[in-house]
Amino acid sequence: MKKSGIFIVTVFLMACSYSVYTTGFPHLKTIAILPFENNTTEYNLEEVIFNNLTNYFESDGRLKIVSISPDCQLEGQILDYSNKILTYAGSDVDEYEVRVLFSITFTDLKKNNIIWQDKALIISETYSSSDETSEFSTEEEAQNEIIKDMFDIIIKESLEEW
Repeated sequence: MKKSGIFIVTVFLMACSYSVYTTGFPHLKTIAILPFENNTTEYNLEEVIFNNLTNYFESDGRLKIVSISPDCQLEGQILDYSNKILTYAGSDVDEYEVRVLFSITFTDLKKNNIIWQDKALIISETYSSSDETSEFSTEEEAQNEIIKDMFDIIIKESLEEW
């Protein structure tokens, strides 16, 4: 009984030190997030993206955000933005789709090479102010989810090694 108790404690302690965060680039410790260039008429979208991405990187904790001498850099452009009617319920609009086209580059500044780039990344979300079962009820909520999805894609495609 004593041996099994020690084994359980040992396994528990080992499990606590396990992390799902991996990186294929252990030399990258800091990042500079450049403000996205907004090529759309959607006012202030670049600022919303910059603020949300900064918050996501800070929460994630793998890379520290710096402005001087970063190890890597994230830059992007907002190439297109649309908020279109997706479905009708009778004569009323039932659901909208927000779609954003990005060009994103994640660069390793230590080794001077591009780790990941997508010049035509399209992310979309739907929302409905009339359907209570809809996950999002405003355009702003849909935008925020698009930015979160973009962050997840950036991390998956640039830092994670599976």
